[in-house]
Amino acid sequence: MSPETRKQLAALFADENPDLRRRAAEDLAGASGLAPIAALAVALEDDSKGVRDAAGRSLCSIGGKDAARAIVENIAAENIITRNLAAELLVKLGSIALPAVLPYLENANQDVRKFAVDIIGLIGDEEPATNLLPLLVDPDPNVVVSTVEALGNLRSARSLPLLYESYDRNEYTRAAVAEAVGKIGDASASGFLLDRLRQSLATVSTDPLTPFAIIEALGDLGGDGALAVLESVVMQVQGRLRSAVLLAIVKIAERHGRRLPALPGLKQDFLSALSDSDIPVRVSAVRWLSGFSGEEINLALARQLGCAPDLDYALAASLVERPGAFRSCVEVLPTLDPAQRKSVITLIGRLTLDAIQLVMRKGLGAFDESLFAQAFDAVAGEWSTADEETRAAIVDALFRLDGDRAVQFLDEIMNDPDPWLKIHVIEVIAAIADPRAPEFIARFLEDDDEMVREVAMGTLNARGIDPVTLSRGA
Repeated sequence: MSPETRKQLAALFADENPDLRRRAAEDLAGASGLAPIAALAVALEDDSKGVRDAAGRSLCSIGGKDAARAIVENIAAENIITRNLAAELLVKLGSIALPAVLPYLENANQDVRKFAVDIIGLIGDEEPATNLLPLLVDPDPNVVVSTVEALGNLRSARSLPLLYESYDRNEYTRAAVAEAVGKIGDASASGFLLDRLRQSLATVSTDPLTPFAIIEALGDLGGDGALAVLESVVMQVQGRLRSAVLLAIVKIAERHGRRLPALPGLKQDFLSALSDSDIPVRVSAVRWLSGFSGEEINLALARQLGCAPDLDYALAASLVERPGAFRSCVEVLPTLDPAQRKSVITLIGRLTLDAIQLVMRKGLGAFDESLFAQAFDAVAGEWSTADEETRAAIVDALFRLDGDRAVQFLDEIMNDPDPWLKIHVIEVIAAIADPRAPEFIARFLEDDDEMVREVAMGTLNARGIDPVTLSRGA
C-alpha cells in the first residue's frame, strides 16, 4: 500500500472535516487492494451524505466482485439510508454483484431476504431465477410478493408453473402474479390468464386489482382467443375496468393485425376514455373512435391535440382521414389551452396542404374559401400570445392557407424587436415552396440587426437567388 493511500484511508476514517473525508473517498477510487474497498464500504454509513455518495461512486468505479462483497454487507444494516444506498450500488454493479447477493436469500431476517430479492429483480439477469423459486413459499408474505415481482422482472418463463401455483395458493399474490406473467410475455400463459379472468370478474367488488392486472397481461401476450373473450366481457364491466379491457383489445388487435370490432354501444365509453389520465388508454380510444363518423367525434379528437406526443401521433393519423376534420380543428383552436395550440395549428397546415393536393390531383370538390379565410384569421389571431415554436407553426400554416395574406401579415414581424424571432421566421419561410417567400426574406436585408441581415443574405444565396436581381424584378 502506498503512503498516499494510507494517508487517504486515515483521513476517511478519522478526519473530523466531512469535506476532507469526502475528498479522501473520491481519491480512493484509483486505489487498489482490499483495504480501500473495505474502508469505502464502511464509509457508506458516514454521517455526511457527501461522504456516502463519494464512497459509493468510488466503489462503483473500482467495481468487481470484491467491491460487491464489501457493499452487500450493508443490506443488513439497521439504517434504512445505508441499506438503500447499498442496494442502489449493487444494482449499478449489475450481474457481477449476483454471487455476493445470493446468500442473503437465505438470511434469517425476512427484511434482508426481501431486500436481496428486490436487488436481484432490479439487476434483471435471469440466471438466478432458480434461486428465487423456493421463496415463493416463504413464510413472509412480503418476501413472496417481492419474489413474484422479481421473477416477472427477470422474464423467467421457467418460473411460470410455480407462479400459477402461487396465484392459486395465496390471494395476496394474485395481482402480482398476473402482472409478472404479463411481463414474462410467454403466449402459453394466455390460457391460465383467461381462466382466472372469469373467476376474478366474479369477485371484482372485493378484489378490483386482480382483474386489472389480468386484463393488462392479456393485452401484452394474448392472441385471438383472448381477443374473443375480452370482446365478450367488455359490456359486462364498467368504469376504468372497461377502459382497461378496451386498451387490451386494441393492443392485441394491432399486434396481430386484426381489425378492431365495431361496438356502437361503446361510443360514449370511448369518448369518456379520451379524458383518462393514462395516455395509452386515450390512444386506444382514438383508434376505436376512428371507426365512427360525425362532427361530434371530430371535435372530441381535435380537443385532445397537444396533450402528449404519443397521443398527437394517433390523433393526426386519424384526423387526416376524417371528413370535416379541418373545420373542427379551426373551431376548437381558440378554446384550447395555449400549450395545445401549436399541435392544432400544425395539423391545420397539414390538412390545408392535403386538401389542395387532393383538388389538384383528383379534381375532387372545390376550395371552401370562406373556411380557409376563417382558418387564416383563427391561426393569425394566435400570434400575439404564441411562443417562438408556435409562431413558426403559425407562419407555416398561414403560407399554406393564403400566401398573399401571409406576406401582408408577416410585414408586422419586421417591427418585432426580437432578432432571434426574425431569424426563426426566415428559416421557416425558407423551407416553404412558395414563390413569394424569397421576396419576403429579402425585406430583412434592410433590418437594423446585422445578424438578421446576414441570415437573410445567406438564405437567399443558398437558394441561388441574387438579392439585387430580386430587387430589380420587384
